[in-house]
Amino acid sequence: MKVLGIETTSKAAGVAVVTEEKIIAEYFLETSKYTHLEKLIPMVDRILKDLGITLREIDGIAVSVGPGSFTGIRIGIACAQGISQALGIPLIAVNTLDSLAYNLPGRDLICPVIDAQRNDVYSALFTWEEGELKKIWDYSIFDTERLLKSLIDLGKEVFLLGDGVDKVFNKLENNSNNVNLLLIKKEGLYSMPRASSTAIIGLKELIMGNITDCFSIKPFYMRKSHAEEKWEEKHGKQKFT
Repeated sequence: MKVLGIETTSKAAGVAVVTEEKIIAEYFLETSKYTHLEKLIPMVDRILKDLGITLREIDGIAVSVGPGSFTGIRIGIACAQGISQALGIPLIAVNTLDSLAYNLPGRDLICPVIDAQRNDVYSALFTWEEGELKKIWDYSIFDTERLLKSLIDLGKEVFLLGDGVDKVFNKLENNSNNVNLLLIKKEGLYSMPRASSTAIIGLKELIMGNITDCFSIKPFYMRKSHAEEKWEEKHGKQKFT
């Protein structure tokens, strides 16, 4: 069984193909600009050609649905929807925070942190139990100071990763609780969501029969876009179109 993973929720775009045994291919590209629209389809085409397979040999498509870049999320979902609809391939929606946490298998406490602009981050808290990723805190939007206090209050070693980590660590520098601060670890090498992690989660969900209809899959934004917020400031809470 082969699953194609698509990840476009951050500045890094990625595609991967996994089987029940291993990751058989992964391409990852991070640039200073969001170029997912022009890069994604060629990346999918290349990874399949290099593997010597076609889309018809793919058993499922796992796509990261956010939180993250509003535009990036839409690009990834649109690509996955198109392939799913055209070829009838099952589609699996994967939360980006879950995918990030999967970058650190076996760690006791994992806190993925995604930049939500302003002073906020998207986050959750996970742990591994008997080889399975378990969510301790639900997906939330945190003020960085509140998140940091909550992590310090745990009194346990916590590993942070994601593009919002620097915002949290900027708060750490001014905190005098040095003993507890030593428990907050930064995992910079795993700071971006990986398509392989998305694909692995998708494969497990596919095996359990947890698939998403290509017409009902939705982005997991967690907050309104800046454009919507500006519209409501000006016009009140009317429907934004």
